[in-house]
Amino acid sequence: MEIRRATVADARALAGMRAQSSYERKGGDASVRDAYALTCAAFFESELRNPQTFLRSWVAVVDGSIVGGASLTVVPTLPRYGAAFSGFDGRVRDVYVAEGFRRRGIARALMAVVVEAAKSERIDRLALGASEMGAPLYLSIGFQYKRDEMVYVGT
Repeated sequence: MEIRRATVADARALAGMRAQSSYERKGGDASVRDAYALTCAAFFESELRNPQTFLRSWVAVVDGSIVGGASLTVVPTLPRYGAAFSGFDGRVRDVYVAEGFRRRGIARALMAVVVEAAKSERIDRLALGASEMGAPLYLSIGFQYKRDEMVYVGT
């Protein structure tokens, strides 16, 4: 297995994994998944082309095929009380491994690269949303639940 930084050529693979992950968690019509994958592909192509992008992405390759991926978004932030300040927050996104390759350490290897990148960029806070399947991995590498965060879902 090889973990490498994603390029524009990987945009469709990253988009497909993002769409499949959502489809596996939320269900629904496959045509919605496929349309979402096209929207995501345009996004990844644009951002991976942009040298100033807020997005960092990696892919896991086994026998020449992309079987997993992960992304890190880096955004400016405010200082936090009692914490060192570099000015940036990170959010882990789209950690995904194809079904036939799960439970082989691929997600753990992807996360090691993401965490190292966050450290090298001196990110103040690294956060993620965890699925039920992913939570044990994230807990084992040092993530903790934060109970005071809410998400606005209104229009």
